[in-house]
Amino acid sequence: GVIFFPYFSQKNCDNDILISKLQLLYNLIRVNKMSWIQILNHERVKKILQRGIIEKKVASAYLFWGIEGIGKEALALEFAKVLNCLDPVSKGDEIAVCDVCRSCKQFRSLNHPNLQLIYALPAGKTTDSAAAESPLSKLSPEQLSEITEQLKLKAENPYHKISVANANQIKIASIREVKKNLTLAANTYGKRVVIVLNAEQMTGEAANAFLKTLEEPHDNIVIILISSHKELLLQTILSRCQQIHCEPLPESLIAEYLVENYDKTLAEAKIVANFSQGSLTSAIDFLDEDMQEMRRDIVDTLRSALKKNYRMELWKFLEKMINTKDKNKIEIHLKMLLIWMRDYYILTKTGNREALVNLDQVDRIEKFALLFPEADISVVLKEIEQAIFELKRNVNQQLLLLKLFLKIRKALLGVEF
Repeated sequence: GVIFFPYFSQKNCDNDILISKLQLLYNLIRVNKMSWIQILNHERVKKILQRGIIEKKVASAYLFWGIEGIGKEALALEFAKVLNCLDPVSKGDEIAVCDVCRSCKQFRSLNHPNLQLIYALPAGKTTDSAAAESPLSKLSPEQLSEITEQLKLKAENPYHKISVANANQIKIASIREVKKNLTLAANTYGKRVVIVLNAEQMTGEAANAFLKTLEEPHDNIVIILISSHKELLLQTILSRCQQIHCEPLPESLIAEYLVENYDKTLAEAKIVANFSQGSLTSAIDFLDEDMQEMRRDIVDTLRSALKKNYRMELWKFLEKMINTKDKNKIEIHLKMLLIWMRDYYILTKTGNREALVNLDQVDRIEKFALLFPEADISVVLKEIEQAIFELKRNVNQQLLLLKLFLKIRKALLGVEF
C-alpha cells in the first residue's frame, strides 16, 4: 500500500528532525516491501545485481545459469524493472523499485518499451522475405493467442515457464529482430533490457548472429541470457557475459511455498519438495501426480516382497508399475522407496521424527523398524540408488525391479527365495 504523510509546515512541525525521521521510516517501509523479497532465496545474486546498479557498474551482458525452475527469469525481470524504475528506493547497499510509477506498472504486465523477451517460437507459415523478418508475423491467430496467454501467465507469476506448442528453437528471425530494435534510438528513461529465455535453444545460425550482437557496443543496453544448460552455448558467447550461477532452492523453502500457496499439508509438501531437486517449477509439476498413491503402491510392493509366499503378490505389484510404460513414473516409485527407507534408517539410528520426510507415516515406519532391528539398511539404500541409476539406461525394467526386490528381501530377511 501507499503511506500518506500530512503536510508539515513550520507552524505544525517543531523541527526538521521529525520530518527526516518520518521520511526515513517511509523509505524503510518501501524498501522492506520491495519486490526482491518475492523471489525465493538467491540472496547472493540479489546483492550482486543491486550493488551493480548502485555503483553504476551494470554489465552489458549477463548469463544467469542454473537448473530449471529456480527463479532465474524472475531475477532477470526484477533486475530490468529496477533499472527502469522512475523513483527507485535505496537503503545502504539495497535498491528496489517503487512499484507505483508508470514504468513499474508497465513492467507488471511485461509491456514496457524497454523490455524485450526472446523465447522459442513455433514454425509459422511461409511468407515473403519482408514478413519473414518478423517472427510473429508468420504465426497463425491461434499461435499468437497462445503466446499472448503465456505472456499473461508470466506477468502474473514470474516462475511460470513460457511453453508454446511445437516451439523448441530460437531462430535467427528473433535475433535479427533484436538487432533491429537495438539500432533504434531509445525514447524512454532507463536501460533497454533484452532477456533471452532458454538461450541454449538458439539454433547455430541464431547463436552466431547473436554473438555479433554481443560484440557490437551498445550504450544503455543490457542483455541477459537465461540457461539451464550453459554447456550448450558457444564458448565465445559465454566469454562475453558476466556469468552468475543461481543455486537450487532449499527443500524446506519449496515445502513452505507449497504449503502456503497450494494448500498442501507439510507431509505432502516435504515429499514433493524432496523430488524437486531444488526446482520450484518441478515441484509444482509433481503436484499433478498422485504422490500418495504412488507411495502406497511402492511400500505395498516392499511388504509383499518380504512375505513368506511372496512371488505372486510381488509380481502383481511389479506388473502394475511396468505396465505404465513410463520410465519417469517408475523412477518416482523407486525414489519414493529410497526416501521411505532413509526415513526408516534415520528413525532407527537417531529417533528424530522431525527429520523425516514421510511425517504421516511415522507409526508405520516404526512398526517396520521393529520387525528388522538388525538389518543393514545402508545396503538396501545402495541397491535402490543403483537401480535408479541403471533405470536411466536401456535395461529390462522387469528384470531390474525383480532383482532389486530380491536383493532387498535378502538384506532384510537374510534369504533370497
